[in-house]
This record gives sequence, structure tokens and C-alpha cells, in this order.
Amino acid sequence: MGGNPTGDDAPLVILSMREAAYHLPEVPDAPARPVATTTDALADMLGEAVREEVIMTIVGVPDGRTGVAGAVA
Repeated sequence: MGGNPTGDDAPLVILSMREAAYHLPEVPDAPARPVATTTDALADMLGEAVREEVIMTIVGVPDGRTGVAGAVA
């Protein structure tokens, strides 16, 4: 906490989506929305005390680096 290691277990969430999904003009806060919603869900499930320890990483996958139904998407 605060840059110091603790013995506490902290939830780590990694969300991977196509990069373009984070740059939609109709969703100006696209990265912030899943971070806030996922953190809220974890706090609801595991208790409010865990909120400050949730670590969430968003990975944007560039076009051509994923596959759907056996073809590069």
C-alpha cells in the first residue's frame, strides 16, 4: 500500500480488448468505465476494504493481433 509491499492479497484483473474499443468517440471515458465498474463489483463481492487494493490493467490489442473463428481479425 502506498508503494510498500504488504502481506495482503489484492485482486488483480487484466482486461484485454481490441484497442479500437478504447477510442470510440461516443464513449469518451471508455477505459475508465470498466475500471470503475469492475472495482465496484469486486468491492461488492469481497467487501469494501478490498476496493483500495484492486489492481486493474487494461491491455489494448492492436488490429490484426487477434483471431476470430480461425481467421485474423
